Amino acid sequence: MSKHHKGSFHETVVSITNNDEIILSVDEFPFQSALSLSPLIAYWEEKLINDPNCNASRISELADLLREKGDLISPIHDVSVTDRHIDTVDVLMEDIFAGALWENDLKAVVAPFHFDSFYATPKLEELKLLGGDNYSEKLNIDKKTLLFRLTLSAYTIILDKFYNANFHVDEPFIFTIQDKFTKLDRHYKLSIDLKFMEVKAKGEIKKLRAQEINYLINRYNNLDLWMQKLPPENFEFSGFAIYDFTEVTIEETISSLRYELLDRDSIATEEGFEILQQKLRVLYALPGIRLGFASCPALQEFDTTYARKIWNGLILSQGSDLRLEDLNGSIYEPVIKKGHTIIVEDLKVLPVPTTIEDKLLEHGIRNLIIAPLEYEGRIIGLMELASPIPGELNALSTIRLKEILPLFALAMNRGLEELRSSIQNIIKEKYTAIHPIVEWRFTQAAINLLEKMERNASSEIEPIVFRDVYPLYGSSDIRGSAIERNKAIQGDLLEQLVLAKEVLLAAKDSLPLAILDELIFKTDKLSQGIVQDLASDEEAIILGFLREEIEPLFDYFAKKNSIATKAINAYRSAINNPYRVVYNKRRAYEESMFMINETISTFLEREEEKAQQIFPHYFEKYKTDGLEYNIYIGSSLLNDGNFQPIYLKNLRLWQLMLTCEVARRIHNLRANLKLPLEITQLILVHSDPISIRFRLDEKKFDVDGANNIRYEIIKKRLDKATLRGTEERLTQPNKIAIVYTQQKEAEEYVRYIEFLQSEGYIGKKIERLELEEMQGVQGLKALRVEVSFEEHLRHNIDAGDELLNIAQSASLN
Repeated sequence: MSKHHKGSFHETVVSITNNDEIILSVDEFPFQSALSLSPLIAYWEEKLINDPNCNASRISELADLLREKGDLISPIHDVSVTDRHIDTVDVLMEDIFAGALWENDLKAVVAPFHFDSFYATPKLEELKLLGGDNYSEKLNIDKKTLLFRLTLSAYTIILDKFYNANFHVDEPFIFTIQDKFTKLDRHYKLSIDLKFMEVKAKGEIKKLRAQEINYLINRYNNLDLWMQKLPPENFEFSGFAIYDFTEVTIEETISSLRYELLDRDSIATEEGFEILQQKLRVLYALPGIRLGFASCPALQEFDTTYARKIWNGLILSQGSDLRLEDLNGSIYEPVIKKGHTIIVEDLKVLPVPTTIEDKLLEHGIRNLIIAPLEYEGRIIGLMELASPIPGELNALSTIRLKEILPLFALAMNRGLEELRSSIQNIIKEKYTAIHPIVEWRFTQAAINLLEKMERNASSEIEPIVFRDVYPLYGSSDIRGSAIERNKAIQGDLLEQLVLAKEVLLAAKDSLPLAILDELIFKTDKLSQGIVQDLASDEEAIILGFLREEIEPLFDYFAKKNSIATKAINAYRSAINNPYRVVYNKRRAYEESMFMINETISTFLEREEEKAQQIFPHYFEKYKTDGLEYNIYIGSSLLNDGNFQPIYLKNLRLWQLMLTCEVARRIHNLRANLKLPLEITQLILVHSDPISIRFRLDEKKFDVDGANNIRYEIIKKRLDKATLRGTEERLTQPNKIAIVYTQQKEAEEYVRYIEFLQSEGYIGKKIERLELEEMQGVQGLKALRVEVSFEEHLRHNIDAGDELLNIAQSASLN
């Protein structure tokens, strides 16, 4: 609550969250406090001594004036005293309230730890931020939390003055009131100046050692404990506080929008939509504006039910019968097709309105802004702000819109991903996901089967085999994922054992049972056993011990010893998740691995879709502890394909560039990961064509024929490949390993590497390596290069340059 100067003891800053358990038994502010203007005398007298430029005669006059009014110097218990001497108070407050800012400042003087002002600027009185008894409502906190914060603030002042311990709460008061004209919320941040407030001790100051002060600070939410150590009746506060308000409506609203948009239901439910719309009205201070948004994953999907699942637009609603062709020539066309932001001051004055504009006018809309929602360079939807009043939304409105568009785009993308995931789950359960490139062949096989059934012939479906296709394989593997996963499990188990031991130690204070010593010994033994390594069965042993021998005792401990309750609550809070275990480090590991996989997968899907332009090809990816993918290219995959070797070369160069870009993206992502995992990358080159067959039992393609099996064996063994004569792994972070068997393959890829060196993607050094023999695999060699992480390259993929175009610009013949 207060502004403190740094003490010599230490500095501790605490932020209070809604999850903090507050322990405070009193129902009223426990300290004696009184309004007094006497600190003004000390203030002026200090200025006489320390400020040679001050007006000494003026200060003496003010001090004498205050002394003449004895009831203003004494503690003031009746605020009406200040009303009787308002002329004197006006003079006394001149130094506090700058005359030039009097009309516009939001400032007040209040009694210590109260919110009722006895002197305030006109604008503050007009807003009615202070006064009344509904402060919990204005601050959006319950009365107990408000009392807790005031009491804790009083203790921070006591620690500062009497114990030189700088401990303060980093949690400002935010007042929320309704604007009397718009009836919309406005938010005001309170800053408090306590230079005119003092605290005195009644009697001798109780001595506290540094350890005791630290003990209290670490238990800041248990004010009953503080009141035992530092009884409130031993202190009294007097003087006054200066309250200074700053409007923070925009900042608070944007922060609140960010929080709401993290909720998965914010754009998917009617209630979530209404909350978002109301917050935008507050942000713009316009009570009549309307919000709309609609998804557009891809233009070819615009007319599908899938795209319309997240339609809550002004006219683009789920029940809308509008088609993509209806948007031609309308104000929506440049938004969806070109990513432009459109501002329409008045729909009625458009020279050539389409049926779209007519529909908007039918809905009472005259003025609107339509902006694209972009995610990773793709337009995934649009957002609308509309008003019935012409010109109410204008070009200036888009400045604020730019701050929130990324938030809506992120929420929209998450909604689309969840929808896409749901659809894929249904497909995986009910059907087989068939790549569009080979769908024609499956259709042909199904038609042939139907014809056989009509002739009463054999009803077995014919085998689907594609011959003479060229394979490309790549992998991005998370380095040491198994080790990191084990470390995460170790860390969580150790934390849970420590929490269990805290419960046992707390219970032992009042229950001197020998069995508790044995349980503590067993807990320590289990902790020591997993510090260095975690055996495969130790997790089950430890969890069994905790659930069968420790947790069943909690209710009994709580009844016998109230001190143990806090340790029990801490343990239960830590395992309050679906797994019923401490899951902090594992969650960090899983979230980091998910972000890496999603980043790679999303980028790979985006670029692979474009790469189909090189030559249509089959593509499949699958996630492990990282991501692997297969590409097959050849004329047999197409119904009427005309394959040329140049297409394969372009695709290989594109793959190498793609691998570089993946490395750069993960390198930049690491700073945002809770666990900074690394990836290793590998490309397998195979120049001879192979055959692939669709396996009905596994619902996927696999190599066909004994001659092609070696290719699959190599793929499975490569993740453990080492350099000949050493134990060094082939794959290394920040590098790309290119494995081959024929010298002509190495020569081809050296050309690609030299090209990418000139583009700035790859460092100058090329390692030529031989690999140790592995079971069933001999004669493998590799090129290894280091990825360049220069911030700016000649080509910027995110700014619109295409990997495809760069690859096609190279001379590969």
